[in-house]
Amino acid sequence: MNTQTIMVQVADHEWTLEAVHSACILARRTGGEVVLVKMVPVQHPSWLGTELGYMHFTEQDRQALRDYELTLEDYGIQYSIRVMQYAALNDALVQAAESVGAQIVFAQLPNSVIPHWHKVQMALLRRRLAHQQCRLLEQAPMMPEASVEEPETVCQP
Repeated sequence: MNTQTIMVQVADHEWTLEAVHSACILARRTGGEVVLVKMVPVQHPSWLGTELGYMHFTEQDRQALRDYELTLEDYGIQYSIRVMQYAALNDALVQAAESVGAQIVFAQLPNSVIPHWHKVQMALLRRRLAHQQCRLLEQAPMMPEASVEEPETVCQP
């Protein structure tokens, strides 16, 4: 039996936290795992795979990943965290999804000053992921209150 892999891109905090909760609920229901991916931009493509490529990976980013990890642990599901460098975010998200074997991807692309460009980019991302049998979710699915599961808390004396 194949385990369902759900990839969550780390974007803005509020969106990412909502996506992490939704991904954890899906993973718990399907026995799947969540892969949290922090995408780090590089200033020059020749820096990909080098220490210079992590120049924009800050202590604030590290702390945010630790906070998300606590949420993942609260759900008691299998998870992993990856940090990946990129030169072009759209391409990097597709490559990351392929690399982790994701069937579902929670991802966002930055808005553009060019009207409708964001919609075009999201449509292209959705199409490229679909070629990998992967579903793109831009927003966490709206779930009725009755079906939302909270993480289990363990009280220790």
